Amino acid sequence: MTSPGARGGAGQDAPQGAGAGEAQAGQGWSRPVALVVAAAFFMENLDATILSTATASVAADFRVQPAQLGIAVTGYLVAVAAFIPLGAWLAERWGARRVFLAAVVLFTLASVACALSGDLVSLTASRVVQGIAGSMMVPIGRLIVLRSTEKSELIRAIAYLTWPALVAPVVAPLIGGLLTEHLGWQWVFLVNVPVGVALLVVAWRVVPSPEPGDPQPLDVVGLLLVVTSIVSLVVAFDLLGAPSTVAVGVALVAVALVAGVAAVRWFRRARHPLLDLAAFRIGSFRVTNLSGSLYRAVVNGVPFVVPLLLQDGFGWSPVEAGVMLMWVFVGNLAVKPLTTPLLHRFRVVPIIVVATVGLAATFVATALVRPDDSPVLVAAVLLLSGVFRSVGFTAYNTLQFADVPAPMIGPANAIASITSQLAVGLGVAVTALAVRLADLAASADGGSDPATGYQVALVVLAALALVSLPEGLRLPRGTGDALRSRAS
Repeated sequence: MTSPGARGGAGQDAPQGAGAGEAQAGQGWSRPVALVVAAAFFMENLDATILSTATASVAADFRVQPAQLGIAVTGYLVAVAAFIPLGAWLAERWGARRVFLAAVVLFTLASVACALSGDLVSLTASRVVQGIAGSMMVPIGRLIVLRSTEKSELIRAIAYLTWPALVAPVVAPLIGGLLTEHLGWQWVFLVNVPVGVALLVVAWRVVPSPEPGDPQPLDVVGLLLVVTSIVSLVVAFDLLGAPSTVAVGVALVAVALVAGVAAVRWFRRARHPLLDLAAFRIGSFRVTNLSGSLYRAVVNGVPFVVPLLLQDGFGWSPVEAGVMLMWVFVGNLAVKPLTTPLLHRFRVVPIIVVATVGLAATFVATALVRPDDSPVLVAAVLLLSGVFRSVGFTAYNTLQFADVPAPMIGPANAIASITSQLAVGLGVAVTALAVRLADLAASADGGSDPATGYQVALVVLAALALVSLPEGLRLPRGTGDALRSRAS
């Protein structure tokens, strides 16, 4: 079974979305191209979470509850995940460079539309357009780097592209808080305009322009099934949080499951499937895209819920909440020089276990924080959370392609892009759902503490983090050792 961009014999090492012509056009490792793609990743990851600090202000302007803004956040993230397969096919047909540049332009224009939105519906629609553009930028950008990267340089290439995912969600609340407090929430989107223009100019100069490949016909059935499954699932989580829409939410969960099962069956028998699922037979890849996705989901729920806890629950300003959340970034930064030696010295699976348990503990500790606690204590908890977050995230990313053979890198990359983006969207959706359900339960009992829902959500995230462990513990003892050997 093959997928677009992954055709050919065993000797072909062409990432999905890069045709034969593009795969042969690589001229070796290019640091400028990697930096351009990393910058695009940073802009996309920043925009995925920067709205969290501005949530309270946007909700006040739109006259809705802050938790309802979760649909605008998840709409963006789900659009990214749902349309990644289409982006791979477009890159095959028109060339990765053209699609990447077009995506930057569309992303920038959609940012302006978000700033001009006057209600939740228009904001969500604009965010979805942003997400579609992001679905072209993120995976195609990574493929532009990977198509000219030898296996021996894969660790270095992925390291360049890991930083944006670690840094952007953490600095976003501070940037968003400063912009919201001093310029207005519209500027959390308008800041993308100069960044997008600069990125477009630089990318035009440094990104290579190989010829498009020879694409297979678009698997329309597969694309529709994937989009239906992903969109139904995330919208269902949003609807399950309100008593009046529970029935619709349950129905959408059923639709998502049926569409997902149908998609898997279709991909197994289609002549030109949109996605090749063969990589899931590899244990380490399967774990990093199932258990690892759950880990990523809980990690990305934190930048959404912690600023709301500090602002809506404790009455802090957007800037104060953003500055406090920066301690997560300090933890990321402080431990980063140690992550590579750790991965060389110890096996990957035990590192993931320790990081996950530690991360869950910091979530519970954050939930126990009270408004009158010392800011130093809050900062220390968030710093430790950043340490465990960085170690676990890096370990999962390192393990992801460790045992994937070269001919399967392309389709594996497409699947990994979808699962990681979907995990981010579901993380925010599940967090928002937990907040709503906790608030409903507290209201029924006569409770009035605005922090309760956010604290309960943090405990739920801690529990979900621990749920991600069992499958990984069943991996063979030597899983990932080949990558350690290459890195040594």
